[in-house]
Amino acid sequence: MIDILQQQLSNIYGLDRDYDVRDFLVTDPVLAQSLAQGEMLGGTRESLLIAEDSDALSLSLFLDEDMLQRVESGRPLDRLRTCMLDELWQVIEGVSHFSCVAWKAASDRTLSLFELELQGEIDKFVTTMLIAMQQANRRLSRNLHGLLFDNVSFRDDLNDEQAGRYYDANDYAARYCYSLRQQLQQDARGTLDRLRAFYRLQSGDKVSHIRSQIFCSIR
Repeated sequence: MIDILQQQLSNIYGLDRDYDVRDFLVTDPVLAQSLAQGEMLGGTRESLLIAEDSDALSLSLFLDEDMLQRVESGRPLDRLRTCMLDELWQVIEGVSHFSCVAWKAASDRTLSLFELELQGEIDKFVTTMLIAMQQANRRLSRNLHGLLFDNVSFRDDLNDEQAGRYYDANDYAARYCYSLRQQLQQDARGTLDRLRAFYRLQSGDKVSHIRSQIFCSIR
């Protein structure tokens, strides 16, 4: 299933799919901790593991095996139910992080951790919205923004820098995605074009774009 999610993100953003995420998948937490050199937070069910030197970038995507099996057996791409969302979103976020880093590296572009988290939140919303629209699930389409962005909570073991980054990424993504539901339903092709242009902006330009969007919406 993660290959289908990767292909969907590639289709949404017009990306070349040079690498298959399945070739980089790790489901053993012990191996993942080893690859992360012990820096992966305990109990983590999704994490992109990155090792970089002057000549190469190494990637692995850790997804908890039990979680991945539950998501796959639930067949959310055939019939998405609200009870599946939390774990599906973790899988989408992992695939989003992998796709973003791989594309940025291939394009020789810089990527901040904030931008990675911001794009992951946006990708969770957009991917789920398109699935809901395809399944004609109007209730989920209508409630998705609130389900994803309202009453969000973060792990207690995050340090101040990590917590601040996750909070800001969630906040900016919530603002950006607020109008996307209606836009996707009214003009899917035009909205995808705008999403592709946004994807190619640098981190600071994405923040400026979201701020200008907010300003325009309240005038």
